[in-house]
Amino acid sequence: MIFEDMKAAPEDRLGFVLHLGDFIYELVWYPEERPDYYDRKVRELVRYASGEKHENFHIPTTVDDYRAVYRAYLHDPDLQDARAHFPFVAIWDNHEFSWLGWQSLQVFDGKTSPQQRRKVAANQAWFEYQPARIRKPNAGLEHFDGPKVEDVAIEKFDEHGLGIERNNLAALNSLTGYRALRWGRHVELIITDQRSYRSEDPLGHDEADAFTSKDFPQFVDEPAQRIVDAGRSANDGKPPATIRFGDADVPNFAKDSPAQTILGAQQKAWFLERLKASRATWKIWGNTTGTLDMRADPQNLPADAPRWPGSGYAGFGGGDHGSAYVERGEIYDFVARHDITGFATIAGDRHSFWAGLSAKDLPPRQFTPVGVAFITGSLSAPGIVESLEHKFPKQHPLRALFLADHGGKQEPAINLLLHHGVRTCFEYAKSGDIAKAKALSNRQLSPHVDFVDMGGHGYSVVRASADRFDVEFVCIPRPIERSTTDDGGPLRYRVVHSTTLWKPGELPKLESKVIEGNVDLMT
Repeated sequence: MIFEDMKAAPEDRLGFVLHLGDFIYELVWYPEERPDYYDRKVRELVRYASGEKHENFHIPTTVDDYRAVYRAYLHDPDLQDARAHFPFVAIWDNHEFSWLGWQSLQVFDGKTSPQQRRKVAANQAWFEYQPARIRKPNAGLEHFDGPKVEDVAIEKFDEHGLGIERNNLAALNSLTGYRALRWGRHVELIITDQRSYRSEDPLGHDEADAFTSKDFPQFVDEPAQRIVDAGRSANDGKPPATIRFGDADVPNFAKDSPAQTILGAQQKAWFLERLKASRATWKIWGNTTGTLDMRADPQNLPADAPRWPGSGYAGFGGGDHGSAYVERGEIYDFVARHDITGFATIAGDRHSFWAGLSAKDLPPRQFTPVGVAFITGSLSAPGIVESLEHKFPKQHPLRALFLADHGGKQEPAINLLLHHGVRTCFEYAKSGDIAKAKALSNRQLSPHVDFVDMGGHGYSVVRASADRFDVEFVCIPRPIERSTTDDGGPLRYRVVHSTTLWKPGELPKLESKVIEGNVDLMT
């Protein structure tokens, strides 16, 4: 980024870097306990003076612990140079507080515990190490002065799933990250906090395991996901008592719960009002979690493959990455109802590159996009492809859906699965002929996806003008070690995704141009 920015003409240099969270990973391994992590060497960079151990990793428990992990990351010379060269606009995601955390709660070892003091400590360390003009109860940007809170059980939740225990509210309000930034005539960046106000993800419940099958790793029944996500609002306020999956009628454990929210009621109202009031050409939603649905079509598996117990499509998710279908649908309906054009979402979190269209529903429901959406790859943290390469069984009957073994290499067939479906994956595993494989694409699976690379690392560059919006994916080889050259090393690919400004009543469209590299498995 620095190398190319320094070569660019003044008018083409980056205005700022938007960092969408997970600046740190609060859970760390010590070298003697795990010497490597997906081919990356675990180095002696941080130890927590007061940390807590779970399984084979350690987590921070005090503000000094959180400070220690920020200092470890900022030890990296490339990151130091980037922060010196570019202004950063930052927001946290989950790892700045806790991996599976929500509000001021932590989830480890299958147990949810109140950790209001840790939430305040995490906010304080973020404030100290991330320059940002964000709101807090006390005035000024020099000191944090966090509230005194206690770790008290949260037993009462409001109608949107927000814990109303006063220590929880005080911890959440100790730092308010959501905000808007106007950049010239054409860009209004509306940044939201996806973690502090969210309700509990129902797919994180043990009961949700009933909608999975051990024969189908990663898959969750999509119809069940939607019913559970909707809670008591499912079926127009008449949620079913049970949900069919395979031969079982599974009790609907969410039928008395509110629909899942990621933003929370107050932040969502603010977000919608900012969208409606914006006069910028492009209204860009800076979202820390990806909004493009991940799904597969195991109902189309051949007869000799394992039988999918579900009635249709499978989703991915639960826990950290679950989809809030009802809430997203509410937002997209609002965009359509108010004729908001130039609506674009820029997201992170998934450790992968995605380009596509924002839509409330996918086939067999009506597919009507209201905006464009992009997800950027991680700079260095490994993702699902690296996990699959190390862990997925060689003899699994569904291996072809995730990895294709050609010429002694493992290729990320999961890209084809998410974009084209199971038939494309099996054909590619058999023949290695990508054109022949894509000819079997299930066009009803992912009409919202133009590009997906679940193994991509790098960054994205956004360019906005009066009538055009471009997002350039710059993908680097897997960053096992730091590059030793001034240019940052070679690239895997560079692809530009573009849309022109659409008028009210028109549908947004995307087009892509490959500048360099081979992206056959991603398109």
